[in-house]
Amino acid sequence: MSELPVTDANGGIDSWQWFQNRLTHLGHASMNEFAKKHGFPKSSLSRYFHRERQLPSGKISAFCEALEVSPQELLQALGALDWRGPEDASY
Repeated sequence: MSELPVTDANGGIDSWQWFQNRLTHLGHASMNEFAKKHGFPKSSLSRYFHRERQLPSGKISAFCEALEVSPQELLQALGALDWRGPEDASY
């Protein structure tokens, strides 16, 4: 099971730290190793997880498989979905 995302000082998810934690959890020594194994450009990985570029919807499945996470967790880590559950909603 994957871990909860790391939050930054503003309470948001730190996508880069989450990505680094996943690589470590999966036994990858580096982003370069992960990129080679799964065929992802290193520069794109950096841009996606530093939130400089949005992950194209057509790549979500490949990323989920490579990172062994659900689409929801990946999108939450990338800031595309709010991590909080319904019990945290302010109505």
